[in-house]
Amino acid sequence: MYIPVLSYIADRLPFGNSLEGISREKLAELMKQTGTQKWHEFAIMDRKWRRHACTACRWLNDVLPREASVFEPGCGSGANLFWFGQRGITRLYGSDIDPTALVLGKELAAVLSLPLELWEDDSTNPSRLPEDLDGILSVNWLYHIRGASFSDFLERYRPALKIGGYLACDMVTRHYDRVPGNQWHSDDGKLPVEQRRPSEYTIRLDREELSAIAIRHGFALLRSTCFVLTKPQRAVYLFRRVE
Repeated sequence: MYIPVLSYIADRLPFGNSLEGISREKLAELMKQTGTQKWHEFAIMDRKWRRHACTACRWLNDVLPREASVFEPGCGSGANLFWFGQRGITRLYGSDIDPTALVLGKELAAVLSLPLELWEDDSTNPSRLPEDLDGILSVNWLYHIRGASFSDFLERYRPALKIGGYLACDMVTRHYDRVPGNQWHSDDGKLPVEQRRPSEYTIRLDREELSAIAIRHGFALLRSTCFVLTKPQRAVYLFRRVE
């Protein structure tokens, strides 16, 4: 019981999750040059507060050797990949649909002297996947895509992962189904109903549902935790490809 309690606490603390070597001034300069959206500043400079992403990264980092290969679809400007790189993992790959984010990521990788291969792609229907990966990280994007599903995601990405390789991901839980107004975009609560957009949280699954889907696709659930106080409530999972 002692170790799980320590792990539960560590998953919720900000220590060890920041990026080194990036100043706000330099980031602001690069973001202005590349035309990157404002939220990338928080994702990079305040990464330690994105606990669902940080926990998924730490769990993956704990089980992988330094020579491992890690791929993050939907990587944005690469903050999570930078974190892996600063911990000695050098075979790092990422894709995203936003070209401005990728340009920013490449500029920051040069500033940090980190080996990082980034390319533009649609992560729901990828045209390019690395092979024989040791780890895949998928956080903060799949449940925003209308029409996407966790089952389809596993079917597409499983062949890229070695047998014995790991997948770390997050998911919005069914708890959000009980939040008043959950069917609408979280920014539109004060607008007249006819002006509101559909919710940006298009997939909501609990642990038992994700585990059942994973088993059908040849994955075993190794560990999970739920951030019960976040809005929306998110959980983090670590899976291993077993067949």
